[in-house]
Amino acid sequence: MAVHLDQPGRAAADGLGASWIMSLDGEIDAAAPARVKAALARTGSAGVEVYLDSTGGDLFAGMEIGQLLRQARASTHVGRYMAGRGNQGGAGLASAALRPGVCYSACSLAFLGGVYRYVGEGSQYGVHRVSRTSGPAAGDLDTGQIVSAGIAHYIRVMGVGQGLLDLLVQQGEHGIYLLSDAELKALNVVNNGRQPADWSLEVTDGGEYLRGMQDTEYGRGKIAFLCDQQKIQMFTFYQAGDKADAMAVGRWAHSLLLDGGMVALPDPDSVVADKGELQTFFTLTPEQAGRIAASRSVGHAMQVARDDAAFFGFKVDIPGAASQKVRAFINHCVAPRS
Repeated sequence: MAVHLDQPGRAAADGLGASWIMSLDGEIDAAAPARVKAALARTGSAGVEVYLDSTGGDLFAGMEIGQLLRQARASTHVGRYMAGRGNQGGAGLASAALRPGVCYSACSLAFLGGVYRYVGEGSQYGVHRVSRTSGPAAGDLDTGQIVSAGIAHYIRVMGVGQGLLDLLVQQGEHGIYLLSDAELKALNVVNNGRQPADWSLEVTDGGEYLRGMQDTEYGRGKIAFLCDQQKIQMFTFYQAGDKADAMAVGRWAHSLLLDGGMVALPDPDSVVADKGELQTFFTLTPEQAGRIAASRSVGHAMQVARDDAAFFGFKVDIPGAASQKVRAFINHCVAPRS
């Protein structure tokens, strides 16, 4: 396996931020984890975006690479990153080219090490019944319960559905099962930069409130709803970093983000910047509260102008059982009292 790093400065020139870019290409050999570890040591505290293009290789080396990537809190992509390869003289870096790739067998396990995981358009993620190509007892791994248990533990630790193991052991050693987009999402093999949302009822001296929170590749979004005299009060918390103080005193057009669309909000009751976090407070109308109760995601957008396509903000998903929790909380608050 070839391990290649592009420095943050070069990556930034390609519009991909200040993260290092690591490319892992080719068959995963037993010594590949050592090369990946050495490359990660060069990245320090900077983020790492890892692009994998591999038909597989050594099973245990694949899982070891995955563990190294998780420790580095890397993001993983199936595909090929071509950043100015062959550019001479260092002047005028060519734009990055993101090309489709494949990630099969041992690579499919290495890929799971990413905190945020993506399969690019045209790329393929596939599994088959694994066997190790080196080391003792190599011929016993197809049916080895110990190995299956180890893979199951690895998949679970990486936050992926155990249904992936079922697909892995059912497929023959020489056949590749390609997961569909729906399967990749259902099993959480890919999360497209978003960890699962967490919704909970919290109790304080001021009463009970509903809180939703979600970590994404761009930071944590948090939203809270408090019931006060049959009105829903909404608090949003946006990680704005060093921009928070300036944003708190600026003039913004505010909107609810609901299922990808926007619903205009009035000026907030208050806006406070605290240690890089922008905290905003609104009192919602019954119509706005009802729209939230019927949505599968909710968030807060801030635009320079109402018709501006660009915005600062976040959204929190409202999946499955959480939707019942949100709907019940809002409906109970705004329902007329007899």
